[in-house]
Amino acid sequence: MTRQRLAVLAAATALVGWAMMTLGAYVRASESGLGCPDWPACHGKLVAGGNHALIEEAHRWLATILVVAAVGLVVAVFRNHRDERRLTRPVLFMLAMLALQVVLGGVTVLLSNVAWTVVAHFGGAALLVWSIALVAVRLAVPEGERPPRDSFSRLTAWFVALTFGLLLVGSTQANAGSNTVCGHGFPLCKGTLLPTFEHLVAINLLHRVWAGAVVLLAVFVLLRSRRDRPDSPAIKRTAALVCAMFFVQAFLGYVIIAVADTTATEVVHSSFASATWLVLVTLASLTWTTAAGRARAYG
Repeated sequence: MTRQRLAVLAAATALVGWAMMTLGAYVRASESGLGCPDWPACHGKLVAGGNHALIEEAHRWLATILVVAAVGLVVAVFRNHRDERRLTRPVLFMLAMLALQVVLGGVTVLLSNVAWTVVAHFGGAALLVWSIALVAVRLAVPEGERPPRDSFSRLTAWFVALTFGLLLVGSTQANAGSNTVCGHGFPLCKGTLLPTFEHLVAINLLHRVWAGAVVLLAVFVLLRSRRDRPDSPAIKRTAALVCAMFFVQAFLGYVIIAVADTTATEVVHSSFASATWLVLVTLASLTWTTAAGRARAYG
């Protein structure tokens, strides 16, 4: 398989990872997490009936497709590019994240969807998607000049870390049931800026403040990309897309608070958050892979 086809396979695998996160959000929002109380079988069968069981089984089948695609990618890379360390190291990271995610999925089911296991499982899925996106970029960009390790590279690293934290806080909010604790007011909580504090209110307000800070950071990264990567259209365009997606995500969050908190709106909000994460880690992967003057060729 050619390098370009491997890059396409890796990109498609990353999209399957995003779809798995979206379907996982539907499993949680539809309360289908215990549709299959055992693992890896479902009620002791390969195919079990019932609405909740089918939803959970669909999530497992999609996860199986992801595992097969990722393992195939690992085999192909080590068969054809085993001497390229900047590629093999991300592939090993991807393999480790894949193993971790499989274990977390089993633990989540066996512990009956305890909140911390669900949050850890979601975080593991985000890390797996990141690792696949990095492999896709490294395959798409042939080895050449080393990318600069400058302030913009460090800024994107902070952007990824803070966004990952926001994903975990959002997942914690959803699994703790604190997403409606402040009522329909925004930016007010229970009609005031200083509500009586208890842990559910604290989680909700932390999510709001953290999300606002990350949106501002997205704008800052966009501006810095134009200053620090003027000859890198791929990086500038991806930074612009990330910034736009964060504003859309903020609007979707407002819709849940002020208009309708339903299964559909929760799944859309979570799915778009996962898509935003995928584009963001693609931006980071480009920044850490391409030399400042070479990204034009891949824009």
